[in-house]
Parts: sequence; structure tokens; C-alpha cells
Amino acid sequence: MIVKALWHNDKNKSEIKTEQLDLGNLNQSIKLHSRYSSISLGTEKLVANGEIPIDLYTKMKVNYMQGSFDFPIKYGYSLVGETEDHRWAHLMHPHQNQIMVNEEDCYFFSDENINPLVATQFSNLETVINAIWASKVKKTDTVLVCGAGSVGVLLAQTIKKHIGATVFVAETNPIKKEKLKQSGFELCANNLEYDIAFNVSANQKGLQYCIDHTIEEGKIIELSWYGNNPVLLYLGGNFHYKRLQIISSQVSSIPFDKKEKYNFFTRKQLVENLLKTVDYEFFISNVIPFDDLPHYFAQIRKNKLNDDFITVVKY
Repeated sequence: MIVKALWHNDKNKSEIKTEQLDLGNLNQSIKLHSRYSSISLGTEKLVANGEIPIDLYTKMKVNYMQGSFDFPIKYGYSLVGETEDHRWAHLMHPHQNQIMVNEEDCYFFSDENINPLVATQFSNLETVINAIWASKVKKTDTVLVCGAGSVGVLLAQTIKKHIGATVFVAETNPIKKEKLKQSGFELCANNLEYDIAFNVSANQKGLQYCIDHTIEEGKIIELSWYGNNPVLLYLGGNFHYKRLQIISSQVSSIPFDKKEKYNFFTRKQLVENLLKTVDYEFFISNVIPFDDLPHYFAQIRKNKLNDDFITVVKY
């Protein structure tokens, strides 16, 4: 099967390549026409810049990835496709216009009314669920979400609408700050302290802000991933004095205390329920054509200011 896919040739260039798909490793294969895929900006920027630690090469592989993190590499994240008989499915897959995959790797939506554009956030919302589990956030908590990228805004919206806690958002981008206010979010203030702080900024300054603005014996949930980039923190002040906890959270495994009740499939069912009960579409602020992906990554490599909450690729 002839397909088009995004490849990062090296840390300076990406391109759309036409290729013959190798179907030799598939058992129960199913063809999907890609409709949308989501860009996980933090991780995909590290991949495009060649900043993945060597000792994590195996763990960072996604299904159907080709090449290696040393380049060239075909990489992507969260994709929504449609079968020939018009069923909708989500799976992890590189950015590619048509795919042939093992059926067992797909999660088929039980509700045909799920918006496929918003369903691209399946994987990000699994990250959100893990973070909520790690934090044990309650309705009575005052919460800080530091960083309004894709995971940050989904996390803030889920805690506010689904848990009912009071949520403040820390964001430095003035355009994003105005949009957050328009959507009803409170912006953080330096005189406030929070029961739980989530750092989703992918920035050491964001993590430091969380440390400096969390109550005594409060919790800081770190969702950012820094790749090869070192993190410098000042721990001589509030961190020890207030007996703070910094708890890492990531999506690739179910927390031990949830494994009796949940697995990867039932966590996806939780996501589908969230998609039916919480309105996330407002935060999908950039939908780009598949053919524009090389230009998009060229701008990302130049560290151009990104005003988008969530960027989705349309095929």
C-alpha cells in the first residue's frame, strides 16, 4: 500500500515522504483512513530536535514507528481514523494519511457521536487521568495548573468540570492568558498558595513556581518531560521547610493502586466518558493540513512563540 508519512530526516529538517507500507508484521490487519492526529508538542519537539536520552530509546518507541531517534525517524502520537465500513478508532501511530494496523491496537468508539476532532485527545486525556489519580485531588482542593499546553488545558478543564475543584492556571503567553479568561478560568496570583500544583509547563521555572506556591505538606505533580535537558531547582527554601512532595506522573503505565480496578482498555473507556461529558473543543485552537507539517516543525525548531493550546493535523 502506498502511503504518505511525516519523517524527521535530521534535527534540522522534516518532510512528507511517499512510501510502500510493509504489511508483513500484521496479524489481524485493518485499514484506516487517517482523519486527524494530535501533536504532542513537548515530546514531538524533543524527537524532532534529537533530544531523546539514549537509555530511553526503547521505552519511547510508539507503535508503527520506523527509523530511530538517531534519525531518520517516522514518529507521531495520537491518531483517529475511519474504517472502510465507517467505524471510528483511536490508536497510537505516526502522522500518516492511511494506515494498516493490527485491530487489537485500535480502540473503537462505542458512541458513534464522538467528535473525531476532539477524540484526537484520547492519549492526552489518559495522561490527565493518571495525573488526577496520582494527585488524589478532591472537590475541596484549590489547584494550580502551571502551563496551558495541550495536557495543561485538558487537565484544568477536567478537574474544574469533572472533579469540581477550584482551578487556577499559570501561563506566560498573553494571548493564551486572554483566552483562558474568556473560557472562565482564574489566572494565578503570586500571593496565592495551592493544595495541589500540577506542572505541565515543560520548564524548570514552572516547576519552581509550583514549589514556591504550594501549601505546607502540599503535593506537586510533575507531568513535564525534559528529555536530555537538565533541570535546575532552588530547594533551599520552601521545599524542605514545608515538607513538600514532588510526584512524577506519566501515561505509559497504570498506577499500582489502580491496577486491580483499571487496565489500559478501561482507562480508555473513562476517556470516552469524559469526551461525552466535558467540552474540550474550545481548546483545539489550531488545525493544520497534513501537508503543512514540515513547515510547522521548522517553526517549532526555531522556537517561534506558540499561541496554540492544542494543535491537530487534518488529513
